[in-house]
This record gives sequence, C-alpha cells and structure tokens, in this order.
Amino acid sequence: MHASPSFTSHSRRAAPVLAVVALVTLAAFAAPAAPAPARRVPARATAIRTGLEALERQVKTFTLPNGLTFIVVERHQAPVFSYQTVIDAGSVNDQIGTTGLAHMMEHMAFKGTPWVGTTDAAKEQTALGGEEKAWNALLDERRKGAHADTTALKRLEADFDAAQQDAHQYVVPNDFSKWAEQAGAQNMNAFTADDITAYFYSMPSNRLELWALLEGSRMTHPVFREFYTERDVVYEERRMRYESSPFGRLLLEFNNAAFAAHPYGLGGIGFPSDLKTFSRTEGEEFFRRNYVAKNMVISVVGDVTLADVQRYAQQYFGELSSAPKPPPVDTVEPEQHAERRVILEDPGQPLLLIGWHVPAASDPRYASYEALADLLAGGDYARLIKTLVKEKRIAVRVDAGPGFPGEKYPNVFTLFVTPAAGQDAAAVEREVYAALEDIRKHPFTVEELEGYKVRVKAQKISAVEENSNLASELAQAQTLYGDWREFFREQERVQSLTPAAVMNAMNEAFTRSNRTVGMLVNPDSGTASTQGGK
Repeated sequence: MHASPSFTSHSRRAAPVLAVVALVTLAAFAAPAAPAPARRVPARATAIRTGLEALERQVKTFTLPNGLTFIVVERHQAPVFSYQTVIDAGSVNDQIGTTGLAHMMEHMAFKGTPWVGTTDAAKEQTALGGEEKAWNALLDERRKGAHADTTALKRLEADFDAAQQDAHQYVVPNDFSKWAEQAGAQNMNAFTADDITAYFYSMPSNRLELWALLEGSRMTHPVFREFYTERDVVYEERRMRYESSPFGRLLLEFNNAAFAAHPYGLGGIGFPSDLKTFSRTEGEEFFRRNYVAKNMVISVVGDVTLADVQRYAQQYFGELSSAPKPPPVDTVEPEQHAERRVILEDPGQPLLLIGWHVPAASDPRYASYEALADLLAGGDYARLIKTLVKEKRIAVRVDAGPGFPGEKYPNVFTLFVTPAAGQDAAAVEREVYAALEDIRKHPFTVEELEGYKVRVKAQKISAVEENSNLASELAQAQTLYGDWREFFREQERVQSLTPAAVMNAMNEAFTRSNRTVGMLVNPDSGTASTQGGK
C-alpha cells in the first residue's frame, strides 16, 4: 500500500526499491520533450536560470538541538502545504539475517503511536510483550530443524496465534491514516529505496500543527503493532512482484549477479527466509539505530511561515533521539573483471537487460552518465531508439539510465530492451553492441547535447512547480549529498557538459569485462549463451 516502486524524474535523488517495474520505467530519467527552436533557447534559458536563482533564495533552513534539519519554502499562492520526511537509511542498510527490515519500517510507520491506533495503550504493550515471547519460543523450536519436536511446534504455533489475537484486540486499524485524511491529507504515501526511506503527503495549511503532531509522534514514539501480520504482507508482496513474475525473477537474478559484495546486491525486498524469521525486537533495533534526528531531513513547502514551522518542529520533533548518525556502508564493490550472464527461461515476452558499473551520483562524472542515458534512449531523438526501434524494428522499447538500484554508492547503468515480436533476445543483444560501436565511430554531436541541456532545464522547472515535488527534491538532495543546494548545482553541471565528456564516460564504463547481462528467453529458443561485442 505504501510502497512507490518506480524511478523518479531525471532531477530525482533516489531510485526506490521494490522495483518490479523499475527498469520498465527507466524512460523517466529522460523527458521526451523535443528541443525548443534554437533561436528561442537563449531567452528561455535566461528565464529559467533567473527563476531557479530566485527560488534558491527563498529556501530557508534550521536545525533543532537534536540535529534534525528542516528545509522550508514559503509559497502562499494556495492554502496548502506539502512535506517529505527522508530517512538516510534504506535497504542498503539491511543486514544478512534481517534483510527487508528497512521496508518493514515503512509499513510500521503507518501503524500509529501510543495515542493513535489503539484502544488501550497500556494493555496493548503487555499483550505485545506476550506476542514477542511467544514468537521467540516458536522460532527457537523451528531452528532445531529436523530435531524439532513436532508436538511442541504445534503447541507453540497455537500459543503464537493466540498471542497475536490478544494483541490485535486493542488495535484500531488504519487509525493514523484516518486522522490525517479526515484533516484533509492528500496523496499520503511512502517508499523504501535502497538509499533512503521517505514519507510524504499534502495538507491544508491550517492543519500544520496537527501534521507536526502526527509526523513527530510516529517518528518519535512508534508502536510496531501488527508487526507479524504486516511481515506476512511483505512476504506476499515479494511473492507477487518477484517470484510470480518472470521479469521480477530476472531483475533479482540480475541484481544478485551485478554485485558480488556490496549490499545493493541483496535485492531490497528481503530474502524469503528472513521475512519469515526476523522479529519485532529486531525491527525496533533497526528503528532506534537509523531513525535518529541526525539521520533525518524534513522539508515543508507551501502556505506556511518559517516561524510556525520552527515552533511546531521544536514542540513535536524535539524528542527525537540525538544519537550519532549511523556510519555509511563501508563495503566497496570490487572492480569487475569478467562478464556475468543470467539466462532465465520462460514462455513469456523475451527481455534483455544489460548493465555496467558506474560511479556514485556524488562523482563529477555522473552527470555524463545521466546525459548518456538520455542520448541513448530518452525519446525519438535518441540513438538506440532510432536504430533499434524505428529503423531496424527489432525492439519495441529501449530504456536506459544510471542509478540501479541506488545512487549513493557506485551503481549500475542499465539498458533495458524489449524485443519486437519474433525477435530473439540474443540476436537483439548483438545489435545493441553493434549500435554502441557505431556511436563510438560517430560520437554524439554538440547539437544532440544541446537538446539534452534544454530538456533538463525544462525538467527543472517542472520539478519545482508543485510543492510536493520541490519538497522531495530538496529533502533528498540534503540527505544524499549533505546540501539541498545540490539540486540547483546539478543544473550547472549539466550545462557544462561536452560531447567528449559523455563519450569518455561511455567508453570508460561500457566494456565487456565490466558488464552484467540478464536475458529472459523462451525455453525453445536454444539460447544458453551469447557472444557480445566490446
């Protein structure tokens, strides 16, 4: 219910996990808008730059004594505001044995507090303690494997079911969402990405204090009620999105193959065994470790005043833990020295997925890879679209982009190709390499890159028009890069790009030894391996 499984716009800051449709939506990295006529570009560019500069001056920030950063932009055109709370912790912070906990935190955030979601907080806490004791006893017996006492297992399973029912009697279902929605909240949602977890909705501006009460309470005093029921929901979510989906299975296999060491390779949703064994106690430990003030950013954009936000922030978020920010992931993915291939046989639509390791989004070269994605597959103007889709007609769709499955750490630039009817994925793969080789012989032109720059300018304006989008951009830039101004600096990096820089980035990453290939083929196709180009 609360996951948002899709890549965000080109000016985005995160690529959410649970991305069973993620690679299909890679086109979101590059808007298909056609370049404006050349004679109009200078005036339009100046207007856009001036508008962004004016907006940047409107951004205000403050930090509470506990370390929680707030970003505020006052916009009084309509009596509403939007916000985004971003936690600098996502699936990349999961650990072996408890994978999927970051996603569970997203679900738990909607379960309420000691004051919202229960009929009797004191009795519920006692019942939850009994539930946890019953689960631990059951898990201890299950861990005996073949030596487990079957009679004891049945008794312990019955005890656990009874303990769950005892705790559930105090639950007021969906109470948190009801309180917010009755006060006018719109578009209430959240997502778990590999890099971050984010919560957001919009609300009438005269409900600012109520928002602060609700959001501050669930971040400070959450109650992980219905934990095991929700854990089963996540398990079913995994089964439906991945295990029951050919593309989902391919995506997981590709992800696992592309990363040998870094936790990006864990897949985000959680391993089935972990989703059946981790406990509420372990979930609460994850929350206490990661949901601390110094590890969070909250942006508020709309019909608010800085003074009001400051007052309510201190009142309702001041109790957030002032514990140190957790350290980043230290594991560095080793350099890949040999091509890796995943061939999945299925009678469905053949698919082709090719990935190359590229630097993190904080690397100066990253802007070149974002430009490369647009110039390869951003729209009808793009090289691979022209060659594979329009001219040779061997593919019906080509998507491209860096940032899989995240951007905070070195990641994978992916090409996702849907072959046309009757086309073999292996044959299409060879045509992809031939098209890339042709680009090496005929590099991107100044005109092509100028078109991309115009499109990015338009995307920037689009990203700041809505309060919710601006709140997202600023909070995520602050979280991932330590400075919300990076949202505006990104535009400057794009405008300074040269065709040579884009080609250098492509040639550096797009080598056979650096790539991972995932392929969905029909069982009768005879494809077990394929020879690739450079």
